[in-house]
Amino acid sequence: MASEILMEKSNIKSRLIPLLPEIDAGCGLALRLDMESRKAVEDLLKDNKFQYENRYIIEYNKESRKPVVKSYDISR
Repeated sequence: MASEILMEKSNIKSRLIPLLPEIDAGCGLALRLDMESRKAVEDLLKDNKFQYENRYIIEYNKESRKPVVKSYDISR
């Protein structure tokens, strides 16, 4: 929840959402962001020493309701 507040203060559109079942079957939350904000988000998370487990890119195909989940490492 703190990351959502940080994004709001930095005028970066974000939304806290439940984890998709394609990522994890358990309970959990994810911060949904647009890829256009990637660099600003990377900098904010690094500067504020946020810890997180994983990063993903979620792509939706018009022909399928199931999203494609790709691992994405922003720590480089």
